[in-house]
Amino acid sequence: MKRILMVTFSRHASFQDGVFSMYHQLKDRYDVWTMTRKNDDYPAPHEEHNYFVSAPENPGLSKETFNIEEWHRMMKIVRKIHPDIIYIESFHVWNYPIMFYCKHNNVTLACSLNDVIIHQGDSHVTIKKIFNYSQVVLADRVVMRSKNGLENAQKMYPKYKTKMYRTDLWYTFPQYCPPQGNTILFFGRMNRYKGIDNLYELIKRTPELNYVVAGKADDSDIETINKIAELSNVKLENRVIPYNDMHEYFYSARCIVLPYKSATQSGVILDSAKHSRPAVAFNVGALGEQIIDEKTGLLAESENIEQLVDRVKQIVTMPNTEYEKMCREAYEYGIQNYSAKGQEKNFLTSIGAN
Repeated sequence: MKRILMVTFSRHASFQDGVFSMYHQLKDRYDVWTMTRKNDDYPAPHEEHNYFVSAPENPGLSKETFNIEEWHRMMKIVRKIHPDIIYIESFHVWNYPIMFYCKHNNVTLACSLNDVIIHQGDSHVTIKKIFNYSQVVLADRVVMRSKNGLENAQKMYPKYKTKMYRTDLWYTFPQYCPPQGNTILFFGRMNRYKGIDNLYELIKRTPELNYVVAGKADDSDIETINKIAELSNVKLENRVIPYNDMHEYFYSARCIVLPYKSATQSGVILDSAKHSRPAVAFNVGALGEQIIDEKTGLLAESENIEQLVDRVKQIVTMPNTEYEKMCREAYEYGIQNYSAKGQEKNFLTSIGAN
């Protein structure tokens, strides 16, 4: 049996949930280990096979990047585990020592390429492009997280398309929760590519609806975020939402709205599905793969604000039986396609463990 080490140094709960939900799915049948970042709010297991390191919060370059003592400790852990396969879940410059270790020690390296096309306005555009290219070159197997992502990667890196595999995003899924909320939720990081200007127009044009906008804003469109805060029908929480607090936001929502300008795929749609809530989104990137229109949620044409308004109103005015059916189907589709159990076979094939 091949020994698998799963790695993420991201502080984001979505990546940690990816690593630990698959760890729980596999641990009783496979020789699987994890190495993740210390001091995050995700409720990680602390078992014999779980290691934690003091990786810097900034995934790019900063003075904390060059903590040589902790680098040595990290690599000592890798050598102690002595894995056959290392799977890297997310972007971080601390991945590089591990990647070079794999190349020099005949260890299969599988890397997830989450954002094939870097979003306009991303503050880490240059380093992410370098990282994307370097991991495609260095990895033995590159794991794409959607059909759209795989197709784009094969076009961008045709020389390396034979090493590309598809395993969609997966999360932990709790028990089904019947619908009970009535707010419209925008959840996650607030920035330009997530369509903050579209969100403002949506809220402004539907004063009869109540919105919750929860997540940390960056500097890409502060003016629009301030305009959103001034609207009377919105509660804006400009902060990083702790993992254990996020559930209440979703369970209190009628639906989740994603007015994104671009997206390879979205973890927020998985969050909406696991909380049994439909999503309303522009049909960009792989969002049309993740939402089955009129069944698990509703799609609008990209940048068509009027259609997005109509779609949100459709959810709000939908008869209870029809709405409850959509909530149930969103959950069932999610657990079948975007849970660790649903993606186990694809994951093991993608990293070369089968």
